[in-house]
Amino acid sequence: MSVQQPVLTPPHGGETVTSSGGSSVEMKVESRQSGGDYGTVLWTVRAGEEPPLHTHSREDELVYVVQGQLIARVGDARVEVGPGAYAALPRGVPHTIEVVGDQATLLVSFVPGGLERFLVPRNGEKPDPAAFGLAFP
Repeated sequence: MSVQQPVLTPPHGGETVTSSGGSSVEMKVESRQSGGDYGTVLWTVRAGEEPPLHTHSREDELVYVVQGQLIARVGDARVEVGPGAYAALPRGVPHTIEVVGDQATLLVSFVPGGLERFLVPRNGEKPDPAAFGLAFP
């Protein structure tokens, strides 16, 4: 990695976007802080606000379940997971989640970085999924 400076983000210290349904995404490391190597967000997703099945063409996605229960769908597999579960999702593999209960909190990193700005857009932008290499099979 080419990180020039350590990045320390305190609790609730990152830029945060909250949906009308109560889900929130807090920026922990923006790719510009890591020399483009990675970006990381803390995502609290409410039931009913999960992403549709999708793929990334440029980034691998690393996910750690902080709290809550969810069903992870990766390719043809469906697995129920909870706190402490970890997934390494290579680019190009279709995936999504389904929250079991009210909400789940995930620590998500994208390698290389950049996709975090789709989840936490600047100044109320409405980013184009295709511009971020997202596809919905």
